[in-house]
Amino acid sequence: MASPPSHWLAHPRGIEPASVATLPANADVVVIGGGVIGVSTSYWLARRGADVVLLEGKRLGWGATGRNAGLMLAAHNPLEDPASTRAVLREEAIEAEFVERGHLALAMTPSIWERMLDEVAQRPAGAPPLHLVDHDHCEELLGLHITAGVLGGRWLPGAAAIHPVRFVQELAARAQRRGATIAYPVCARRVQRIHTRDALRVDTTRGAIRAPSVVVACSARTTRLVPSATRVLRGHRAPMCSTTPLAPVFQMGLAIDWGAYYWRQAADGAVVLGGGGTHEGLSRLLPTIFPKFPPFEIERRWEGIMDETPDGRPIVGRWPDAPDVWVAAGFGGHGLPPALGVGAALAEAIANGQTCPLLAPLDPARFHKEQAC
Repeated sequence: MASPPSHWLAHPRGIEPASVATLPANADVVVIGGGVIGVSTSYWLARRGADVVLLEGKRLGWGATGRNAGLMLAAHNPLEDPASTRAVLREEAIEAEFVERGHLALAMTPSIWERMLDEVAQRPAGAPPLHLVDHDHCEELLGLHITAGVLGGRWLPGAAAIHPVRFVQELAARAQRRGATIAYPVCARRVQRIHTRDALRVDTTRGAIRAPSVVVACSARTTRLVPSATRVLRGHRAPMCSTTPLAPVFQMGLAIDWGAYYWRQAADGAVVLGGGGTHEGLSRLLPTIFPKFPPFEIERRWEGIMDETPDGRPIVGRWPDAPDVWVAAGFGGHGLPPALGVGAALAEAIANGQTCPLLAPLDPARFHKEQAC
């Protein structure tokens, strides 16, 4: 196994659930992908009593889940309801360094500031509170001197953060307690229909598993198992890094604009940063924005993984070319907030054999309809 590629994987701060030595020959559902979406789906399927097998090619959280900043910026969407996340964490006694301390996006240009003003003015009733704060108020919130180039900020007080790898490991452990089978490192090589039986066969590096339904939740690598998904799913990488542990500086998550750069300080004191074009730019960011920022060293560098669709919305649902294959991908670096909601809705859809209404806007068929016109 290669060395851990990110701060979270190098410092998991949790116990990864054990893998089975031998794969079962059959299951009700096979979930491919041990990131937060695949693990969440497995958890909810297990809660429903399904015989579910979760396959991960390396380690739980090795891909996109373990390479982000651990920010949970929930949108005004039932699938991203923070109350659902809090409820599962509480019910399952999951300790994953979950904190709700807000998020501040700093505006560096007049055009961004105007867009932030418009966003707040058009905020729908019932949406989580969102405020515009000027430069001085930003300094008060942070307790830091900020360069005069910052015009103000967009303050989302209800935003949260979590240790993403510890979260996925703890959730996988709870799924395992409820009967899910977890297997890693096991690479799925192919998913194909068995025409003589009403089932799919997943060929893996440890043999084959048969199941009536398969969920592919492999971020940008979903296209390896669902080749036709290349029409709508694209992946790219963005630089990320983490500092050596520092004394407490940032209580909240932060960003430049809406995410040109983003960062937050983890519970162990490391500041995890992402965005921009180069690692060199990331290493210069903090002293540029905060002229009195204390000296620090970069401890680890890696690349985050983004999987995106043409319209910016994920694809979650039956795959049109293979109706017993369900796909969950295209979260574009925003997979943590909706993970539990998407997993629950996807488990419901599989159990009922039809798309859950909450997932209708994310149905992969929307792209096939456009191409057919």
